Amino acid sequence: MSVDLELKPDWARIGFPEVDTKIVYADFHYFWLRHNCLCLQGCRHPSTKERLIDASVVPLDIRPLHAAVELDNDVEPTVTFYWPPIATKDDRGNLALPEEEKHISVFPVSWLRSNAYGVNRTETHELPPHDINLVTIDYQEYLNDCNTQANGNSSLSKLTSEGATLYKTALYDRLSKYGVAVIRNRGDDTEEIITDFIDPSADVIPTHFGRIEHLRTGNTENTNNDQLGYTNSAVRLHTDLCYAEEVPGFQFLHCIQPAESGGDNYFVHAESAANYLKTEINSRAYELLTTVNVTFDRKQSNFQAQLVQPILRLSDTPDATTNKRHLEQVRYSYFTHGPQVSVPFSELREWYEAQQIWDKLLYRDDFQIKADLRKGDVVIYDNKKVLHARNGFSGARHMAGVYLKAHDLWSHLGQAKDNTL
Repeated sequence: MSVDLELKPDWARIGFPEVDTKIVYADFHYFWLRHNCLCLQGCRHPSTKERLIDASVVPLDIRPLHAAVELDNDVEPTVTFYWPPIATKDDRGNLALPEEEKHISVFPVSWLRSNAYGVNRTETHELPPHDINLVTIDYQEYLNDCNTQANGNSSLSKLTSEGATLYKTALYDRLSKYGVAVIRNRGDDTEEIITDFIDPSADVIPTHFGRIEHLRTGNTENTNNDQLGYTNSAVRLHTDLCYAEEVPGFQFLHCIQPAESGGDNYFVHAESAANYLKTEINSRAYELLTTVNVTFDRKQSNFQAQLVQPILRLSDTPDATTNKRHLEQVRYSYFTHGPQVSVPFSELREWYEAQQIWDKLLYRDDFQIKADLRKGDVVIYDNKKVLHARNGFSGARHMAGVYLKAHDLWSHLGQAKDNTL
């Protein structure tokens, strides 16, 4: 009898033997499996077999240390999970941590099949990308390879026509698939880098900070620099200009000088994270984040703007194929998030819980792409679908920030993509 076991980040998929064709496989949350442990060593009473473990002591983010299918010709197949110890309640209701190094749960396959609830699921989403190698481009490789082929040496500092096409096609592919691209060794000229992404006839999007933001302490180039980006403090995950009716489609950051210590950037593909939240974690939390409005309020000494929108904005009309409204934009900015006053008293806790579930998801290591930008490196990302952040730092860190229209970028990079087809 064949039993398949696949351990996902938040749940296990178990494929059953071909006994009941109605249940080919089923998905089980880890917290559900731990709560329903059948053992007689603390989870069930030795004589009555009644449940002893209280659901309140099982962490919702618990994961097994490992798991295995046990096959024996003489007995029914089982699936065994090995868990980290959790605190349990004694007879007086006090929490106590057991002395065991790990807890073992053994489930007969027939029991799992008869209690299956995530049966033959098809609407599942994978984790957002978190491998920086997937999104990284080395500009120097295109410079050297193409110039060497064309001229027999690699001393030229400009891309050949072929090199530019290949480089911009690589940008197109990464941005369309992952929403972010890290470009190593791009160079020192921010104005020249702008032409990597848009036509010379187009221009960047100026904001109340200026045409190009120089994100560094002691900034004197930009107006309205009384905000976190011009300090050495950590800036948590967010999208930019949430308080604007029409936000810039893309932003790139050009590393002019890295910090002496700290200052690393990290990114989360929020569209993928939101879909994962909806189908794998908590559909109610997703519903609240798409329907409850938030006031984004930017208050500075000489500037103020305000906009009321949900964190996750769905399209106005359903998709023609799925007949469902798709996620169109993520607005998330804790530092411009005004007081939540649009939710009734009895529902406010639920909304806060939804936001905390979302926030905890974003800060999982397996959701984040982490980048240590060096001098001459560039990172570009979709400001409507990708969250960005940085760690706190010491020393003279200097990043140039530039906003671009999505139409201008896709039009420019799309020409290169078309030339490779």
